[in-house]
Amino acid sequence: YVEDDGRVNPYDATMALAKGAKMYGAKIYENVSVSSISKSYYKNTERKEKNIKESVPRVTGVILEGSGHDGHEIEANIVVNCAGMWARQLGEKCGVNIPNQAAEHYY
Repeated sequence: YVEDDGRVNPYDATMALAKGAKMYGAKIYENVSVSSISKSYYKNTERKEKNIKESVPRVTGVILEGSGHDGHEIEANIVVNCAGMWARQLGEKCGVNIPNQAAEHYY
C-alpha cells in the first residue's frame, strides 16, 4: 500500500480512454481478433553490413477476423502488440519471437 497510489475501476477507465480516442478520430473494433499481420518488403540500401538481409520486412497493418470483419485490413504505420498473454502467438504470426510464457505463479 502506498498512500499516494490511485485506484480506478478498470471498466470506467477503459471507457474513458475509448471515448477520448474516438474524439480524436479513432475507430474501435469490438469482438474481433487479429488473424494476421500485413507487411511489405523494402530494399535494404542504408545498411551494407554482411549480416543484414537484402530485403527487410516492415509491418503495414493488421487483418481482422470476427463480427463481420473477416479479412478487413487496418493499415498502420506502427502496430503495437498489446495481446497480453497471447502476445507470443501474435508475434509468431509476423516472425517475431516474444519470450512470454503464461504461468499461474512465478514464485
